[in-house]
Amino acid sequence: MGAYCTKRQGLGKLITTVAVTALLAGCSTNPATGERQFTGLMSPQSEAKIGADAHQEALQTYGGLYQNPQLQNYVSEIGQRLSAYSERKDVQYKFFLLDSPVVNAFAIPGGYIYVTRGLLAYTNSEAELAGVMAHEMGHITGRHSAERYSTGMLTQIGATVASAAIGNSAAAQALGVGSNLFLSSYSRGQESEADELGVRYLSAAGYDVYGMSRFLNTLQLETQLQSKISGQQAAPDFFSTHPNTANRVQAAASEARKYPENDGVVNRDRHMNLVDNMLFGDSPSQGFVSGNKFIHPQLGFAFDVPAGHRIINQPSQVLAVSNNGTALILDMVKRGSTSNPAAYIDTVWLKDSNAPRAEAITINGMPAATTKYAGTLNGKPVNIQVVAIAYSPDTFYRFQAAYPTNTPAPTVASLRDSTFSFHRVTETEKQQARPLQIHTVRVGGADTVSSLSAQMGFGNLKEERFRALNGLNANEQLIQGQIYKIAR
Repeated sequence: MGAYCTKRQGLGKLITTVAVTALLAGCSTNPATGERQFTGLMSPQSEAKIGADAHQEALQTYGGLYQNPQLQNYVSEIGQRLSAYSERKDVQYKFFLLDSPVVNAFAIPGGYIYVTRGLLAYTNSEAELAGVMAHEMGHITGRHSAERYSTGMLTQIGATVASAAIGNSAAAQALGVGSNLFLSSYSRGQESEADELGVRYLSAAGYDVYGMSRFLNTLQLETQLQSKISGQQAAPDFFSTHPNTANRVQAAASEARKYPENDGVVNRDRHMNLVDNMLFGDSPSQGFVSGNKFIHPQLGFAFDVPAGHRIINQPSQVLAVSNNGTALILDMVKRGSTSNPAAYIDTVWLKDSNAPRAEAITINGMPAATTKYAGTLNGKPVNIQVVAIAYSPDTFYRFQAAYPTNTPAPTVASLRDSTFSFHRVTETEKQQARPLQIHTVRVGGADTVSSLSAQMGFGNLKEERFRALNGLNANEQLIQGQIYKIAR
């Protein structure tokens, strides 16, 4: 931390006097850490404006606010309790629960702190949720966004000078990484500092200081679960913006041991009662998997999920992917002046390709068209079958089914059948399809991990999912009288 305030790194003699002056003027002592850091290119006033401008984008990206006033108030209550102990009295903290199934929490400049309902589902006490929020508050009090932005801009200054000095624009491209630094994940040093500050705020606010390390352990279990589901190395969304280290759980616990033993607030029962009946996974407004179908009640369509594929539901498209290299992508486009599906494929969608002319077909009463051509996916040769469906006077739905050239015929047939299963949702489907919800149960004498896991609303890995959801390590058993979560 604060390296730019003690020495010049990587820019050498090519930094001008102006750049050096800006660097030195931008160094200050952080009130939370007591360390010198370079944040001069993003003032506290700028932070407030950046946060206000980015707030709406954050809401749009993560599905808006979760429409549950009780849970929104709960998140805000914890946040305000923690923020009373922030060293930055210039910040007005604001806390939001987002309607997103991804497991994430993040902070943006100006005191905006966000928790997704996906992450909330994996917390098992008020202290654990407070640990997450205290960590995010640590990023704000540590001024990590300002530091990342300022050092990135300084690198851009050095790149500009280097480019002018050697007459090579490639220097600027190689060194000018300021915007990437601003958008990329935090450094491990910043993560460690946010963990340390977070434990400090937990203790000051009277929470159990081990809440953070327990939640990090749960995220490790979720990492292992996602790796099993995908068949490859995977990590929760939280770790995509918060670098994970092998010893981070132990480090957070070690930091907690620095504080005196006390009866810090845990509030497991209150927390479990509040998350009872909360949506789990995708919501009806975003579409969700029900049985072997993906159904979107709001947009009014459904299709069968191809065998052996898992759904990745994104705001602009739905993906069905498998471990054998096959993938199905569905998205929606405006029809514009081209009303014929075959003409749309030939003259708009695949205009500059060598694909054969599209064949006109009908899919469940809707005009459609399809063609197949050779392409690449992740650098490997594949066949790509495309389908365009005239869903409404102004909308085409589009499928792209990609599969390696040696894919077995039954797998190819399942992809084709999936595209041909696209249909308008019936009233019966709307009534029968239900998204998953969190349900809580207090363990009685006959309950076991096996018996509760069997109630999970998934077709596979039920025990692994149950353990990850409840932060239970392998072979760890239930505690009689304690409340646990089931997603069904």
